Amino acid sequence: MSDNLRLKFDPRTIEHLGIKMYSRLPSALAELIANGYDANATEVNVELFDSDDNKKVVVTDNGDGMSFEEINDNFLVIGRRRGDFDDNPSILNRKITGRKGLGKLALFGIGKTIEINTCKRGSNQLVKFTMNWEQILNERSGEYHPVYEITTVDSSVFHGTSISVSDLKRTSNFNLEQIVLSLSKLFNIFDENFKVFVSKNDSGKRLITKEDRIEGIDEQYEWDVKEIIEQKTPDFPYKDSVKGKIISSRKPLKPELRGITLYARGRQANEASFFGLSEAGHTFSYLTGWIEADYIDDENEDYISTDRQMIDWDNDLTLELQSTLQSVLRFIVQDWSARRSKDKIEKINERTSINVNDWLSKVPDSVKGKLERIITSVSNEPEITDEMFDSVVIDINKLVPEYTYYHYRMLSNEIQDASKTHYEQENYYIAFQEALKRYKNKVKQKSGTTQTDDLPIMTSSFGVSQLLSVVDGFLKPDGSAFTQKTLENIEDGQKHLSMGIVQGGRNILSHEEITDLQQSGLFTEKDCLDLLSLLSHLFKRLQESKKR
Repeated sequence: MSDNLRLKFDPRTIEHLGIKMYSRLPSALAELIANGYDANATEVNVELFDSDDNKKVVVTDNGDGMSFEEINDNFLVIGRRRGDFDDNPSILNRKITGRKGLGKLALFGIGKTIEINTCKRGSNQLVKFTMNWEQILNERSGEYHPVYEITTVDSSVFHGTSISVSDLKRTSNFNLEQIVLSLSKLFNIFDENFKVFVSKNDSGKRLITKEDRIEGIDEQYEWDVKEIIEQKTPDFPYKDSVKGKIISSRKPLKPELRGITLYARGRQANEASFFGLSEAGHTFSYLTGWIEADYIDDENEDYISTDRQMIDWDNDLTLELQSTLQSVLRFIVQDWSARRSKDKIEKINERTSINVNDWLSKVPDSVKGKLERIITSVSNEPEITDEMFDSVVIDINKLVPEYTYYHYRMLSNEIQDASKTHYEQENYYIAFQEALKRYKNKVKQKSGTTQTDDLPIMTSSFGVSQLLSVVDGFLKPDGSAFTQKTLENIEDGQKHLSMGIVQGGRNILSHEEITDLQQSGLFTEKDCLDLLSLLSHLFKRLQESKKR
């Protein structure tokens, strides 16, 4: 056993790997959390202090801890790689997350003085030592000997490792919630068997969960990555080793919440991204999620960057994974657009009086196709909110109402009732005839005429001095009377228009074959629809008429 602790190094290497690579607090904390996980800890506590007289970071785990020899042979050896001790099975059946042996330098990226207290599980020996950045940097011999002391403790009370970082480089206060969010995205291992707590200035402890990374997201849809891979890329050889969940929000996400994070052995291997896919960029502002692909970190070759921000995609193994994940995202983009469009159309009836599907079924075929394309195109636009979509559909509905050719909704209720069934069957000639029968019967009923034929019913009911007056009681806005000539014109107009619709419509259909009228163009279906509008006008007058 050596009598001294020793750190062997090149100062320039430590400066590059420690300070340069781990200048962000979450990245440095992640290394210590991962160390606790690898050491079979079930709990890690991260304590942040930012008062003027006490600025430091303390990370404590209840893991295996280290003996003096293990500190010397493992912890203080820069570049001690996973392969050097990966054959030591974890008591919790965990795969070791560390790989390069550089994480111990992370803390020099955020502070100059590091104090470590560690007790080996099952031992009563507590080793305490301190490392100082400036002393290390000034050491030119290639070895640094931290000051240490060994005391006896009750290992049943404490085992594990506690690391305190002081002389912090940052001057700003800690943002607890932002740190929680960052750490929740850097790991995919938080569960009942591994809990991480964060506190600030001795405040209550905040438990970090996987759900923190999607906290506040108004989730709309969810996709299972494994199911999509099995469906879209069944030949992918690692399909059983890749799983994950992708969700979409109802509104665009904040930039820091967007993207799919790739994990290997529970740690971030590639920061949130869309794996080189540039299509449908606007859609990506709605997507977030995670994917596990442990197998890329099981290989002898190291594909993950030291700062764990990205994977080396320039090799056969990872290129195949990238291509598969791009296929997953392309499917999600298409499915998201289709589901969102469908939901918009279905739910608009809940917010307005418009049933889009019913409406589209009641417009002519020549209009329907164009109308469907317009509505689908608008509903597919990601930036169109439900409120904007409602407004657009309402405006289009006003321009192109049900039964567009004769503005069905503008017809009188009686004409609608009489013609609707035959119109929906596209039998426009009969629709007109049925509406005219309704009008004739109502005229006869209200006027009380004894005539039985169509024309005599109209001539005896309407006109100056006849049984019904369609102008009685109407005055100008100022209370004065209309001229007698105007009133007589309207009275006689009701008679002549009623006679004309009988002579020019009913009599023709009674004596000619509809096929001949239709094919010749002499009396078309469009004529029938126009006459339905005229009947609606005449019915309005009839309803307002008074018996003399």
